[in-house]
Amino acid sequence: MPVPRRPGRAELEMSNPGACSPAISEPAISEAAELHERDFHAWTQDQAARLRAWPEALRPNALDIASLAEEIESMGRSQRGAAQSLVQQIILHLPKLRGHPAQEYQRRWQKEIDSLRDQIGVIFEENPSLRVRRAEIAATVWARALRIFQRDLRRDGLDPRPALAWLAEPEEACFDLDAEVLAEDWFPPPPGA
Repeated sequence: MPVPRRPGRAELEMSNPGACSPAISEPAISEAAELHERDFHAWTQDQAARLRAWPEALRPNALDIASLAEEIESMGRSQRGAAQSLVQQIILHLPKLRGHPAQEYQRRWQKEIDSLRDQIGVIFEENPSLRVRRAEIAATVWARALRIFQRDLRRDGLDPRPALAWLAEPEEACFDLDAEVLAEDWFPPPPGA
C-alpha cells in the first residue's frame, strides 16, 4: 500500500483559495516567547532552568549547556542588579533630604530621586517578577545606603550623628518602600521639621 503524500503548498492554496496559505500564516507565539515579552527577568531564569534540565543524551554535540545557561541567567541578574542599584540610590538620597545640613542641594536631590524612580519604574514594568521581589531587593541595600550616607557626611567634614538622629534604628529600613521610597512625588521633611 502506498504511503499517502502530504499536499504541497500550491495544492493547498488551490483547494482553499480564501484561506491563508501555511507559508504566510502568522506563526503561533510560544509560551516562552510570550514570557520574554512580558517579563525578561523571569524568562532568563526559566530558560536557564530549561537548559540545565535538558537530558544529556538529547543535547546537540558540542553545545555547552552549562555556560549557555549561566550566560542567560546572568542577563537576568543584570536586570536585578540594575534594580538594586537604583533602589540603593533612592534610599541614599532620601536621608540626605531628611538629615543633611546642606539644604541648598534639596532640589537637585529631589530631581535625582525623580529620575531614579522613573528608571526603576521602567525596569519593574519590563520585569514584573522583579517588582514582586522589590522588598527583597531593598532589604539588601538599606544598611549599605546609610553607611554610604554617613561616609559622605564625614568626607564633607560633617558629623553624621546629628544628621541621623531622627533614625530609631540606623541599620533597619527607615522609609516605607511603597508609600515613600518608590512613591512618585514623596519626599521626607527637611531637618528640624
